[in-house]
Amino acid sequence: MVMLFSDRKNKIEKEIIEILTGCGANYISDRAVFSGNSPITIISVYKKTDLKLNKGIAVMLDNTDKFANQDLPYGIIGICEDTNINALEIFYKNNISVISCGMNSKNTLTLSSLNNENLFITLQRTITDIFKKEIDPSEFKIKLKKDYQPFSIMASIAIMLLCGVEPTEF
Repeated sequence: MVMLFSDRKNKIEKEIIEILTGCGANYISDRAVFSGNSPITIISVYKKTDLKLNKGIAVMLDNTDKFANQDLPYGIIGICEDTNINALEIFYKNNISVISCGMNSKNTLTLSSLNNENLFITLQRTITDIFKKEIDPSEFKIKLKKDYQPFSIMASIAIMLLCGVEPTEF
C-alpha cells in the first residue's frame, strides 16, 4: 500500500497518480476509486490518519507541516525529496527508512540524464523492497510519453521498485 501525504491540490500528487495508474496501479481517495491490474494500491492522505499497517510506503509530497504529528508504524518505507525537511523529520521521529530523491549524489535516486523521449534515473545504493528482496544500484531508462516533474518520476520509480515492479515507460 502506498500512501501519498499531500495537500488536496498538489500537482506532483496528481502526476504520481497519473503515472502509476497508467502502469496499472489501483487508486483510492475520498473522491475516487480506480481499479487497475497491478499489485500497487495508492491512497491519498490529506490529514493526520491512524495507520494500522504491517508494511507499506509513505510518500511525503509538500513541506508537510500538517503531518508533523503523524505516527508511522514499523514496516513503512518513506520517500521524499531531499529538500523536504519536515518529511525527513517525520520519518526520523518514526524510525522509518527513507529513500530520498533529488539531483545530488547523496540521494538514493537521482536524475542522471533527460531528453525529450527518455530519461535515466540512477539508484545510488542497495535498497530492500517490501518483499525483503534487495535491489542493487543500477540505472533505469524510462521512455516518456508526457512531460512530468522530476520528483514525480523519481518517486514513481521508487514506488514501483519497492513493490517489485521494474519501470520502463511513463
